[in-house]
Amino acid sequence: PLKKYIWDFGDGSPKKTTTGPITKHPYKKPGTYPVTVTGVDKYGRKGDATINQQVIDPKNPKDPLPPYAALTSTPPTSKVDEPVKFDASKSHDGEKKPCVKFTWDFGDGSPNQTTQGPK
Repeated sequence: PLKKYIWDFGDGSPKKTTTGPITKHPYKKPGTYPVTVTGVDKYGRKGDATINQQVIDPKNPKDPLPPYAALTSTPPTSKVDEPVKFDASKSHDGEKKPCVKFTWDFGDGSPNQTTQGPK
């Protein structure tokens, strides 16, 4: 089991460390925030997970939000040279309509790729 969780709420607030996997955080402004949690095991090894949290303005709930990007990979753990399928089909614009263009950065130094579809 993990020994601690380090939360970055993406809004410039201080990081929060917990011993359990669940926490709460209020946001002061509307927008989309990249939330990252880093889990640390008993050996000090770390693993990260990130989501985009959307926050609406209660005074203007119909104001459109920025696009929401969601991503999955199959398999989630791969071997060297094994192809990995990335799927962003659950991404949408601020009006919940499908995105029309995707830019992929695989983080390995290869050039970014732009596609018209989410896969």
